Amino acid sequence: MRNDWLHKSTGYMKIQVTHASPETFIKECQRQGVLTWEVTFQEEERFTAYVLLTDLYKLKKMAKLLSCKIKFEEKKGLPFLLKKLSSRKGLVAGVLGFIAVLILLSNMVWTIEIEGTDPAMEHEVRHVLEQMGIKKGAFQYFLPAPEIIQDNIMNELDGVTWIGVTKHGSSYHFQVVEKEIVEERPTTGTGHLVASRKAVIHDLFVEKGNPLIKPNQVVKKGDILVSGELGKEGKTTFIAAEGEVIGEFWYKVRVKVPLSQTIETVTGRTAKKHGLKIGNMTVPVWGFSGLNTDEKYKEQISKDWEIFGYKTPFSHVVTHEYELQSIDRERAQKKAVAIAKEEATKKLMQMLSEDAIITGEKVLHETVDGGKVKVSLHYKIQDNIAVKQPIIQGD
Repeated sequence: MRNDWLHKSTGYMKIQVTHASPETFIKECQRQGVLTWEVTFQEEERFTAYVLLTDLYKLKKMAKLLSCKIKFEEKKGLPFLLKKLSSRKGLVAGVLGFIAVLILLSNMVWTIEIEGTDPAMEHEVRHVLEQMGIKKGAFQYFLPAPEIIQDNIMNELDGVTWIGVTKHGSSYHFQVVEKEIVEERPTTGTGHLVASRKAVIHDLFVEKGNPLIKPNQVVKKGDILVSGELGKEGKTTFIAAEGEVIGEFWYKVRVKVPLSQTIETVTGRTAKKHGLKIGNMTVPVWGFSGLNTDEKYKEQISKDWEIFGYKTPFSHVVTHEYELQSIDRERAQKKAVAIAKEEATKKLMQMLSEDAIITGEKVLHETVDGGKVKVSLHYKIQDNIAVKQPIIQGD
């Protein structure tokens, strides 16, 4: 016997059969493939049974064959329910319209709360939110996720250290933490300015202290450049030496760059799939086939359905597929060397201060081995080499 849920979905009926013996009728049902259940005998040639709606044509044929009379007493299941509802179209339309309006209103933004900041910063946050479309009356379905909102606000506003974004039903709550500007306190400790590395002195700018070096002089790491000790023996005072000492030094960098490069590009072919997610199961609704290729990139966007803050088990899932194409490009050796210089320069500048200047560069060695160009570069650099060293009196 089939499951009860299948009976309800296909529809079933309770029939009363008269002028036929139950044994003959049941045997004919088996021969014709008509499913019957709950056969109840009432009299010698009168009984009731349940049959599927899909077997209606076979029942009519059997009634003529056995010269019996079949009466339909009950009709149950989805097809009969839909038939009843079709006669009450106004009521059904009203209920569906009410549900649609309820879902629509519950997925709109009605409240935006911003806490933890002053009115000026709150105004700036609201301005950024309006640029993203987040305002009262906006439809939440088309708004970005809270994580994206958080990143956009922090990127747009320099005065914000952190912002918490909480979405609850039809309201958005923002907790703002502003940056605290700490004023630098003047250092009162005494100290020298010493060399941080071996270099040739290019120039010096001394604000406080006694300079002990001059341009074109070679210094080693740890040499005192500007002394914080002033005066003569017996009448010395100690201060914190301040200034900049620009030294010129050399740096060697080795870089490897492949001669071939594999690039993935988008061909322009795209596909979009729509699905209804129920719990952990996704049912396709539109765009079943997608792109017929293994080289593709997928981007999935899921929107939960909520009713006045209560999350339903249903979600609308949109999957974007983009076809990719891998292209192998061969670089010329000169192009590879140029790329190696750029990478070496970036690598070097990350190791130096922001004020460092590259005054010269030279390719020392260049070889091709195993499909790669190996380049050895020599850089001449000017940078501030002065670092502070405290004076410990009494040593």
